[in-house]
Amino acid sequence: MEIRLPSVEMLKPRLRLREEQWRFLWRALLLALGVWVGLLLASYVIGLIIIGRENAHLADILLEVLNRWDAPHYLRIAEVGYRAEGEDRLFIVFFPLYPLAIRIVHFVIPSYLVSALVVSSLATVAAGFLLQALARLDVDEEEANRSLWYFFLFPTAYFLFLPYTEGLFVALVLGSFLAARRGRWTWSGTLGMLACATRMQGLALVPALAFEAVWQERWRAPLRAFWLLLVPVGFVAYLGLNWVVLGNPLEFVEIQRDHWNHSAIWPWESLTDALRHIGSDPPGPYRTTVFEFRLASIALAALLLISAARWLRPSYQIYAWAGLIFLMSASFQISMPRYLLVVFPLFLVMARLGRTEAVHQVFLAGSAVLMGSLFVIYATRFGF
Repeated sequence: MEIRLPSVEMLKPRLRLREEQWRFLWRALLLALGVWVGLLLASYVIGLIIIGRENAHLADILLEVLNRWDAPHYLRIAEVGYRAEGEDRLFIVFFPLYPLAIRIVHFVIPSYLVSALVVSSLATVAAGFLLQALARLDVDEEEANRSLWYFFLFPTAYFLFLPYTEGLFVALVLGSFLAARRGRWTWSGTLGMLACATRMQGLALVPALAFEAVWQERWRAPLRAFWLLLVPVGFVAYLGLNWVVLGNPLEFVEIQRDHWNHSAIWPWESLTDALRHIGSDPPGPYRTTVFEFRLASIALAALLLISAARWLRPSYQIYAWAGLIFLMSASFQISMPRYLLVVFPLFLVMARLGRTEAVHQVFLAGSAVLMGSLFVIYATRFGF
């Protein structure tokens, strides 16, 4: 008996996507595949030549490069859950939705690492689709396409595909905004709630979506957009997790401070701290990767957002600035270039600036070179 696999044409009626939306999906799929091929080749070269695993199997080389820094912590949570004793209690600082998604996929795929890579990759493709769809509400398809390229080729975009929360989080944020733009407040609140269960920066959605509701619905906003009250429930659930596991809803704050060297600071202290270290510390990899990159990342984000002050949708501005304030309000930030990935309005601004061909080529070439350089640093020295 002949078994026929479903073709694209057969799937179209079932997924109910318009022709333009299919283009969004295929672009995201193909570009994600291209990035993945590049990451695998780079991982092999890095493991073989730079790290020096000459006699190791290919799978072991890829495992060592792709599963680094915080990634094993998410896999550990997915495997054993949150625990109140031993080193596992320290992992309460990681929000639960991403490891839960890994555990669900693990019922089908026996490897936790592969499950995590699948979750991240699928979420990233979804994020690429949603970014184009959201951009298309305000601009033409060409500009929406550029936003996808700048997102997938951002210097730290490799984190979207690795066992980290960035891909899932930005997909949920974009889905929440897209639903809000279409007046589907139930979906917007639900996806925003899931975003808050993935990362604390999801709370930046609260003021942004509230403004979007008032912008669209005016005085009817409390009656039509009350589902947005679900958004902070994701964070409240995380506090409940702390309470159930460790007996204190704010236990993660103490663990962040005592073990991970993260404590709350005023946002401007992040800048003054970076400037102080740049001025006093001798040149070296630590000063560059931690403090110089932090300052450059904040400056880049601020300049892009300020340049778009006249035309970028106010709710996007609110989300972006609130997200930056969240990021700058934690001490010992060594991953600021990575955290900018979730500030999606930056890619909309870059897409607008990229209308000039010379600017577009500079963005693509510069991002690609920086991505390769930072991935080497990620795989060999620092986790950002």
